[in-house]
Amino acid sequence: MLGTFGWTELLIILVIIVILFGGSRIAGLGGSLGKSIREFRTAMKEEDEPTESDGEKKADSSGDSGEKKEDSDQSESDEKEAKKS
Repeated sequence: MLGTFGWTELLIILVIIVILFGGSRIAGLGGSLGKSIREFRTAMKEEDEPTESDGEKKADSSGDSGEKKEDSDQSESDEKEAKKS
């Protein structure tokens, strides 16, 4: 059958690959593949979670609106005091 490989066929293919490419080149390829997969997973996690800079921007924008509101409250109280005087 064409689609099924036994142990002997897989071993023969592995030996041919090692002879063609060499052991060190295959080891380097495996290391590169592992590093690429790790970086991909890390990038996917960072995409799902908001970054700290996004959180800081949101906090800064909400803080700015709070300061503006406090300033407007202060100016309203100053106007009331001026009217009383």
